[in-house]
Amino acid sequence: MILKDFILNNGSFALGTDASDWKDAVKKGVDLLVKAGAAEERYYDGILKMVEEHGPYFVISPGVAMPHARPELGGLKTGFALVTLKNPVKFGHESNDPVDIVLCICAKDASDMNEEVILNAVTLFDDEHAVCALRRAKNADDLALIFDGIEELE
Repeated sequence: MILKDFILNNGSFALGTDASDWKDAVKKGVDLLVKAGAAEERYYDGILKMVEEHGPYFVISPGVAMPHARPELGGLKTGFALVTLKNPVKFGHESNDPVDIVLCICAKDASDMNEEVILNAVTLFDDEHAVCALRRAKNADDLALIFDGIEELE
């Protein structure tokens, strides 16, 4: 699973983090993508622009957001950054707020985004037990166990 490898190999996760609001939560995730070389700093502004145009389209289920923007807005390669929040924040989504799991994603092009990135993220979030376990995860070992469990189901 590319998501597991990227997050664990790049340390692109922050668990039990504080965020003042949804923008701060997204910024924390994008900063991890930038640090891992998967996105340019302007990717954050790209996400904000997309929210201005389309609303919180990436709040995909109760408590779960998958912030992303078009690859040409600063995506360099396939990347994932997982942020879990100590205190959930509102993203402005009518039925799925508040959010406490933020998975920032990016890709080098639209094809990669649709085929590789979204598929990995949906596989993770389709597993209700994995989502609950993410909320309790404290470290990389916990994440590895969660991701390994998903791989066994595939």
